[in-house]
Amino acid sequence: MKTTTAAAPSSSWLKKGLAWGVGLGLLAWLLSRTPFAQVADAFTRPGWATWLITLGGLLVSYVLRAARLQVVLNLEGHHKASHRWLGVRTDALRVILMHNAAINLLPMRAGELSFPWLASRELGMPVARAVACLLWMRVQDIVILLVLGLLLWPGLQLWMRAAGFLGMGLGWLLVGGLSRAWFERHANQAPTGKLAGLMHRLRHALLEPEHHHPLAWLATLANWSLKLAAGATLLSAVSAAPWLTSWAGALGGELAAIVPLQGPAGFGTYEAGVWAGMAIDLPPQSPALAHAVSAALALHVCFLLCAVLAGALASVLTWANQPRKRRQDAPSPRRSD
Repeated sequence: MKTTTAAAPSSSWLKKGLAWGVGLGLLAWLLSRTPFAQVADAFTRPGWATWLITLGGLLVSYVLRAARLQVVLNLEGHHKASHRWLGVRTDALRVILMHNAAINLLPMRAGELSFPWLASRELGMPVARAVACLLWMRVQDIVILLVLGLLLWPGLQLWMRAAGFLGMGLGWLLVGGLSRAWFERHANQAPTGKLAGLMHRLRHALLEPEHHHPLAWLATLANWSLKLAAGATLLSAVSAAPWLTSWAGALGGELAAIVPLQGPAGFGTYEAGVWAGMAIDLPPQSPALAHAVSAALALHVCFLLCAVLAGALASVLTWANQPRKRRQDAPSPRRSD
C-alpha cells in the first residue's frame, strides 16, 4: 500500500514536470526564432482602438459563458438570483471568472478541477451534476470550434468543408451508437474504473435536457465567435497578416489548448498553435509569419492578464458577499408571545 501511495504523487509530479518542460521548451524554441525587439514591438504596434476591441470582445465573451452556464445548469429553476448584470446572473459570472483564471494559471488543464468545487460552493449544485455540466460544455466547445473552422478557414475548398461536416455528423452518430451499446451491456453494473466513470458522466451529460437547450448552443457560438474575432483583430494588427489568416491563428491557439501537455499558463503550446494556424495560409518566408510568434505572445499575455485580473476581482466579490449570504441563510429568530 505504501508503494502505491508513494507512486501516485511521484507520477503526478512527473506529469507536471513533463508538461512544464514541453511548454517552456516550445516557447524557448519559438522565441529563439524571433528577435527580442520584435517581441517588444508587438505590444506597442497596435493602437488603443485595437486593444479596446480585443479587451471588450474578451470581456463580453465571459458574460456569454456565464449565460450558457445558467442555461445548462438551469439555475433559474434551482434558485433565483439576487443580482444580475446585463441580464446575466452575477453568481454564474463569478464562477466562470474564477474557473477561467484557474484554467489559465495551472498546467495540464488542472484548473478544470476547480469547476465542480466552485459550482457546489457558489451555486449549490451537486458535484456530480457540475462534473456532467463541465463535460458537456467541453463537448459543445469542441463541436462549435470545429464548425467555425470548417465554415471560415481560409483557402478550404467547398468539397473539403462538406466532407468535414459529413465526418462530424457520422462521428456524432457513431459515438452515440457505441455509447448506447456500452450502456446496454453494462446496465446492471456499478461504475468501476476510469472508463466506466467517464461513460456514466457522459451519459448524464447527454441525458440532461437543459444541456440541449438552443440558447446554450447559441451562447457557445456567440462566445467563440467573439473571442476568435477579438484575437484575430490583435494578431492582424501586430503581424499585418490578413484578418482571416489571423482568425485561423486564433483558432489554432484555442485548439492547441486541448492538448493534455500544457506548460505554465499555457505558454509555448498556445503560441505554437497560433503560428501553425497562420503558417497554413502564409508562405514560409512571409513577413507576417515572421511576426506570428510575437503577435501570439502579445495576445496570450493580454488574455492571461485579463483572465487573472477578472478572476481576482470575482474572488474578492465572492469573499465580500459571504457575510451577507450567511446572514440571508441564517434562520430568523422566532418571536415570543
